[in-house]
Amino acid sequence: MDVTADSLDALLYKTYSQIRKRGVAIVPTKGQAREIRGASLRLTAPRARLSRTEARATLFSCLGELLWYLSASNELKFIEHYIGGYGKFSDDRKTIFGAYGPRIFGEGDRAQIRHVIELLRSRPDSRQAVVQIFDRGDLLEPHKDVPCTCTLQFMLRENRLQLLTTMRSNDAWLGLPHDIFCFTMIQELVARSLGVELGDYMHFAGSLHLYASDIEKAARFQNEGMQRRVPMPPMPRGDPWPAVRVLLAFERKARRSAINLIDPRESMDPYWADLATLLAIHAIGKAKMAGDVIQRLKRRLYSDVYATYINRRFGWSNSERKQLTLIDSQGFIQKGEK
Repeated sequence: MDVTADSLDALLYKTYSQIRKRGVAIVPTKGQAREIRGASLRLTAPRARLSRTEARATLFSCLGELLWYLSASNELKFIEHYIGGYGKFSDDRKTIFGAYGPRIFGEGDRAQIRHVIELLRSRPDSRQAVVQIFDRGDLLEPHKDVPCTCTLQFMLRENRLQLLTTMRSNDAWLGLPHDIFCFTMIQELVARSLGVELGDYMHFAGSLHLYASDIEKAARFQNEGMQRRVPMPPMPRGDPWPAVRVLLAFERKARRSAINLIDPRESMDPYWADLATLLAIHAIGKAKMAGDVIQRLKRRLYSDVYATYINRRFGWSNSERKQLTLIDSQGFIQKGEK
């Protein structure tokens, strides 16, 4: 199966059609599924990485998972803040064995992205800029979570950075939208580090599948019809890693307490400030402190791309709108009463 599209929604639409029509029935460990083997997907506009549909508008969980990777964390508590139920993949209820972050952004020889950037700076035509995620050691003993992604290969051609991702197995409903978001964001981080433009994103899966429980969901997604392509804003030019570190520090504070956060617009470029504001909105929503606070924070966003996700994620009732926390004119959030 070969699918090419210029947005995530178009890619998913075509992919789900193919799996539903041509997928072969299998019964793996996690239950019945329909599978296509040797699938090849190409996204020609990697910034169109977010679904605009009701069914797959997963901005907050995608952003949380990306930051989990970038922080090089394997902590269960971190990812469960954004994706509930992740504990079923933990061996010890504290960590995730197959977490990608330590394998991509860890220390020493596991600082693989840094080595890729250094390699492509010195040898732009190199074919060795490969990040390994699945490891032979993953087969030596059983774990509840083993990486589905085998490699990320970065290729710099004609001043554009392409990314080729290879998966041993890929859940087309739950996993694929998150994978494409996270990996194209990493692709853009590396492209900015090299001072080049984004090229195509290519995604290969040994087993691309829909579980039986998700086939009807995929049909409803398709029934929503084709969505207008609305890409994320381009990442600012220049070295992105100082901004990433500031964003990660903000995320830690937001996850621990949504109160008294510094307004990110004071210290961040608009692109990164918007991502920080989204993290604050998510934390406020989880803490049930919302009401009109989320709407006020939404008005602080520089880009209007994200408004639809906030509206869909947080549909507050009149009684919830009376819950009180107010934003003052200087700080980020100030506890109070109406």
